[in-house]
Amino acid sequence: MRQLIAMAVLASLVLFPGCGGKSGEEENKVLDEHKTEETKTLTLSRDQLEQIDLKSEAVAMRSLPIPLTFPAKVMLNDRNVAHISARVNGRIEKVNAFVGDRVRRGDVLIELYSQEFLAMQSEFTQAEERLKHTAEGTPDYGTASAIYKSARSKLQVVGATTEEIDRLESEHTPQTYLQVRAPFSGTTLNANARIGEFTQVGTELYTVADLTTLWVIADIYEKDLQFVHPPMAATATVSAYAGMKFRGKLTTLYDVVDEKTRTVKARIEVDNTRGLLKPEMFATVEILSSSDKARLIIPSTALLGETDNQYVFAEKNDTTFEQRPVRLGAVTKDYVEVISGLNEGERVVVQGGFFLKSELGKSAFGEE
Repeated sequence: MRQLIAMAVLASLVLFPGCGGKSGEEENKVLDEHKTEETKTLTLSRDQLEQIDLKSEAVAMRSLPIPLTFPAKVMLNDRNVAHISARVNGRIEKVNAFVGDRVRRGDVLIELYSQEFLAMQSEFTQAEERLKHTAEGTPDYGTASAIYKSARSKLQVVGATTEEIDRLESEHTPQTYLQVRAPFSGTTLNANARIGEFTQVGTELYTVADLTTLWVIADIYEKDLQFVHPPMAATATVSAYAGMKFRGKLTTLYDVVDEKTRTVKARIEVDNTRGLLKPEMFATVEILSSSDKARLIIPSTALLGETDNQYVFAEKNDTTFEQRPVRLGAVTKDYVEVISGLNEGERVVVQGGFFLKSELGKSAFGEE
């Protein structure tokens, strides 16, 4: 009987070898996980430290401005655009400016012959004569003064300058042509004036724009609205000038979200004194986000390894360094956020890390 029981136990061990313990594959998996979690340390001699320029920096909690980029388009500065239209009926007798011309404030763009303008001048001289011959304090003086002011205002409204009106008042010689002038210095974008054409009140003659400042209209993604607000600094780049940045300021964040693109328009005012930017150019806008949230920050020079397996060397003491895997959050050109792997106040190597990596590799190779 005892022999039968012993044979049964022996058979069960042969048929079910994994019972009561871990398989070889599971044991290897545990060993691999233990090996992955194991940190590696490296101790350098004083001679080695003297040969390299090793620098470390403390891990700190602070805000991290994150650069955000958005598609954009260069547009006219609407505050510096003037649509010049005819203020009286008349015939164009002379044209001085054409599309693309640069004009200065007060330059004569066209000269217009207008019977209405001549009649206004005649009305003004008569009103001036009446006022001049009416004694102050008399019942007619108030009426004469009102008529004079009205006639003068009419000339100003149609475009006559103060100097032209004063000369008319003193000389009583009317101008044959009404001179239409540029309201400010800029570039003529549209010119619809032709010699001999008859214009009516409201006919658009020119569009003049001052291009020394332009608007860059950016599309801000809905998820990034929390980081963007006026008057943040911004830079714009265009493909025509690779590597060149045009600095500006975010002046306005629009109030409506586009239902299709889920973006909000943002207006950046950019200096264009050199005239390099052109309206309708496509651009890319970069804005440094402002977040009050404190983050665990280290310099990006401290990072080593591959994208999916990055680590730093933490300073244990003056001569001993520990290879520490880290998990990252926000990443900028100069700094990165550490989510796990380091604590505030620990020091990490920010210069000389490649030497430590090389020495650690030699050590591992020697052990093998």
